[in-house]
Amino acid sequence: MPYGLVLFLFLLQPRQAGPNLNDLVDGVEQSFARMKDFSADFIQIVGDSLNRKQQESGHLYLMHPRMMRWEYKNPEEKLFVSDGKTVYFYVPADRQVNKEAVRETLDDRIPLMFLLGKSDLRKEFTRFDLLNTKPFLQGTKVVRMYPRRKTDLTEVVMEVDPANYQIRRLLLSHSDGSHSEFVFSNIQTDVGLRSSLFNFKVPPGVEVIDGIGH
Repeated sequence: MPYGLVLFLFLLQPRQAGPNLNDLVDGVEQSFARMKDFSADFIQIVGDSLNRKQQESGHLYLMHPRMMRWEYKNPEEKLFVSDGKTVYFYVPADRQVNKEAVRETLDDRIPLMFLLGKSDLRKEFTRFDLLNTKPFLQGTKVVRMYPRRKTDLTEVVMEVDPANYQIRRLLLSHSDGSHSEFVFSNIQTDVGLRSSLFNFKVPPGVEVIDGIGH
């Protein structure tokens, strides 16, 4: 068969389209609804309104219901952990622990915890946009979401792996111009984490302060 005819027939074949916006949102919801636990390496980048940035990294564990453990390794050791009721933030070098009830905490690390075992993105956000911008992580799809609740959080952008609907990157923007970015790698799910991992005991001689601060 002549090459020109082969090329013509190839162009006539229907091309397989990637997931659309509804597919992505449904996929993320269903993925997290089935998920019992989640762990990943993370990079966290916090920027203020003047675009001054601070980068940290470590390992994250999540477990249903409402349990999480952020182990910071670089540039210094820190721990941000929730047992489902109380959030603790511990900096060993400061010999200090901050604590606060989960329901009162507005920290940007909290939203991911609430996804596990639930499927209500459409209840939490009023609108979803599939962006054509180049993703930070190659091969992901970029979705922008607008929160339903009236807080200082103005929008959330997530990068989703269309192969398994895992969230690979989150960008949370605030009304004061600040933002928090989280990039996840080496993701594992349903590995059978134990709830004891999320228990926190205040070390002897460490000061306890009420309130995490925002």
